[in-house]
Amino acid sequence: MTEPHRIRPTLRCLQEDLDLALPPLTTPLHEVDHPLISRAQQQADIAPTEKIASIDDTVLLKCKPGGSRWRGAIWEDLHAGLGWLVAAGQRTAGARDDFYQQLRDGCKRKRAALNQAGDRLAPGKRTYSRHLLPDDDDQLRLKAEQGYRLLQEARNRVPQLVQEARDSAGEPVRTEVFGTAVEAYVYRAIGSYDELYLGLKVVGSAPDEVHDLILRLAVPDAVAEDWAPIQAPHRPDEPGEIFYFTLLEVPDLRK
Repeated sequence: MTEPHRIRPTLRCLQEDLDLALPPLTTPLHEVDHPLISRAQQQADIAPTEKIASIDDTVLLKCKPGGSRWRGAIWEDLHAGLGWLVAAGQRTAGARDDFYQQLRDGCKRKRAALNQAGDRLAPGKRTYSRHLLPDDDDQLRLKAEQGYRLLQEARNRVPQLVQEARDSAGEPVRTEVFGTAVEAYVYRAIGSYDELYLGLKVVGSAPDEVHDLILRLAVPDAVAEDWAPIQAPHRPDEPGEIFYFTLLEVPDLRK
């Protein structure tokens, strides 16, 4: 998987099967405190994982926490490199895998209902489980979590970048936020003892709002009109770069 140790429940599984409330964006769904979700993260390191043989229309994998009656079904989105906990339930005392039998029976009934409704399904299969897979709402939640994480990283990295530029004796320093390279350097205006400038070079394709956010995080007291986009002075251009500079008072840059 492109994001190791990331297996997240679908919204339906989280709220209906696990009977949990939807947490705020500050808590990614793969970090929700539940034994089945925790086991799913551990299972990401274990291969191969046992397939649910009774589900034949898609590949679902078993998830069975040790010492717990919880059971789950995991679907791997190989294209996105992400795993999803798509169904969950509890094993009845004295029974072995009744959750998986119930899952099979439910998927067989779903297929029968779709056949009766006239849906054209792939022939030769006994079950239909695709209704359990992540939908548009799951993808929106995932994107919202990723956006929040990137924002938090930018809130930490951009001020740190400016601080490093202050200490670098005029040499540029670089970091990456929102998948975009950002370079900063601080220099004194020629012939001036009272003014310092901060230069920020944003490299690569990024929306205007990303540029605006980087500038706000770099100098919270500056407004948009305080920044001027220019060609980077005395530096070779990079594809897609935009260079900004703004005047800073010396006391604002001193500890």
